[in-house]
Amino acid sequence: MVGLNPNLMGHDAVSEPAYVIKAEEISALNYLDPDHPRPLLTEWINRGTDQKMRRTSIDLLLRTLTEDNASPSVLRLHQTSGLRAIFATQKERDAFATAFAGARAQMALRRDYVVATIFDDLERAEAAVGVLRNAGVPDDSISLLCRAGDFKPDPEASWRGHSKMSVAAAVAGGGLAGALLGIGMLVVIPGLGAVAAAGAIAATSVTSVASLSGIFGATGGAIAKMLTDHDVDGREANYYERQIRRGRVFVSVDTRIAPELTADVRRILKDNGGQTAKAA
Repeated sequence: MVGLNPNLMGHDAVSEPAYVIKAEEISALNYLDPDHPRPLLTEWINRGTDQKMRRTSIDLLLRTLTEDNASPSVLRLHQTSGLRAIFATQKERDAFATAFAGARAQMALRRDYVVATIFDDLERAEAAVGVLRNAGVPDDSISLLCRAGDFKPDPEASWRGHSKMSVAAAVAGGGLAGALLGIGMLVVIPGLGAVAAAGAIAATSVTSVASLSGIFGATGGAIAKMLTDHDVDGREANYYERQIRRGRVFVSVDTRIAPELTADVRRILKDNGGQTAKAA
């Protein structure tokens, strides 16, 4: 998420102009323009009582925000929590409110374009990506995510430096992540180990998991956070995280880059073994 400084959370005074972001809309922060007004500080609050939340409640909120089967008490926590952003002036607060409204609309629109699927293994995912590319789907619209241990490295592959490309090639043995999609990255998630990402998701979403993995920890939620930042619906992201943890492979296509191929993308992914959360 961009623009907010969690290290400044814990402010007591609220006399300055403030804007409260609902917990369910927190992912829209990723869609703010870089030049939006920056708050002086932020703090998690109960929107009903206007009181600051305890650290334990904040941790529970962040761990469960994408869960679709949360308990009634946790769902109430989701519904009543908010991130209060405090600004120096009313003008900055109003400008942020306008920018955030645009970000929410952009988030809702972009999620309509992401076709997300899960495959039983890397071999089937690779085959589907190959068919997509042969059909003219641009490489920079395709993403792949899976446990790094599920790659089958080439024994002749060697480490050469630490660039995104060389890391991907070493992990994937010069295969899908390195050669087909061009951008690869590894992130270590507590309780799961190394996760390999390739394509658009590596370029846009991995850093958010790296910075927040300490919050999510071994209780889960880090992969779902990555997928949510990648425009996957929160409830679906929770399903895909569970599948990735079980060793399956996530593949998605952002059809905004080639909207005329949307129907072909859905057909190709389905015909090659891709399963969606909605079909599960």
